[in-house]
Amino acid sequence: MKILTFLFLFAAVAQAQTGTGIQFFEGSWADAVAKAKKEHKLIFVDAYAVWCGPCQRMAKEVFTLPEVGTFYNKNFINVKFDMEKGEGPKFAQKYQVSSYPTLLFIDETETVVNVAKGSRPADQFVALGKATLNRLDKTTDFEEKYEAGERSAEFLRAYAYQLLMSGSPTLKIANEYLRSQKDLQTAANLEFLFDFCSECDSRLFDMVLQNKAAFVKEQGQAVFDKKIEAACNATVQKAVELDNADLLDEAKKQMKKANPSYAKEYAYVADIQYYFAKSDLPKLIKVTDDYIKKFAKKDAKKLNQQAAFFSQFIQDPTALSKAETWAKKAVELEPIYEHWDTYVHILKLNGKAIEADQANKEMQKLKKELPKPLIKN
Repeated sequence: MKILTFLFLFAAVAQAQTGTGIQFFEGSWADAVAKAKKEHKLIFVDAYAVWCGPCQRMAKEVFTLPEVGTFYNKNFINVKFDMEKGEGPKFAQKYQVSSYPTLLFIDETETVVNVAKGSRPADQFVALGKATLNRLDKTTDFEEKYEAGERSAEFLRAYAYQLLMSGSPTLKIANEYLRSQKDLQTAANLEFLFDFCSECDSRLFDMVLQNKAAFVKEQGQAVFDKKIEAACNATVQKAVELDNADLLDEAKKQMKKANPSYAKEYAYVADIQYYFAKSDLPKLIKVTDDYIKKFAKKDAKKLNQQAAFFSQFIQDPTALSKAETWAKKAVELEPIYEHWDTYVHILKLNGKAIEADQANKEMQKLKKELPKPLIKN
């Protein structure tokens, strides 16, 4: 199915969806339940009272945040009821709401899955939603319905997200959902593509690249680049598991398409992952040494990271020698406490007690200069 390389409308619509916080459903409770059954989602209910100060603060300071809206709009049917008006009193009686705000998560059978009382800041509110989803693993239920022949688009989409939340393989169901869609250019479907782009040797990854401009506009370059690298890393891991070097090459090729300026460096990063996972220490040492010479010889942080990483190979003198060289260079470039600590540790592993003692003295001088933690009375 052909996909446009850029979709301004997607960016505009998605911004409208996520930029204004939680979108609350405006129908009746019965309508919300019907919607939950159709979309196979939980219902989040904000049970509030107009005179309640904490309720007002959540409505103004938490529900309106883009990051809160992004999470709740994607995963729940969101409803809010004034417990003293309209359907509120009946709802309060049915679900025993006696304090405000009460935050309820209710499934399509109108059964409470989770409940919390009182207001909370945005991070805790999102964490509450995530904990609720993790508690309600319906993978088996979805699998049974799928085997029985259920193939509606709403079902396939919900099934895919359930698999994603449970850490199960998603590509089969995600691809089946996409095949059910006539228009992959909608905001919801492009969001789906981004969420399920988990490996770079997949049709979903190609679709994401074809819509790169729209994703970068909406998600930001840093988020997009992070997603791309994670997908490429997943394919490198698959190359190890399947003992298939062609997949390693595929990860490098896809990175070249997605992020040409990083592709040469990533080729080394991918090889480092691959040879480490394959326990091929000679090749790992060589490729890491080449990587540092080309991309990290003046980067103290990267030198320190590789030195610390290689310090685990305590039975290999070559690996520890390289680690010492890199750690020493990191200290020379940036003599901070963290780098000295790595260097001292590696000197000890290499049996260089005198040098380790001297380096430790330098480290202790820095330790005295570190800011003291605040002590609360």
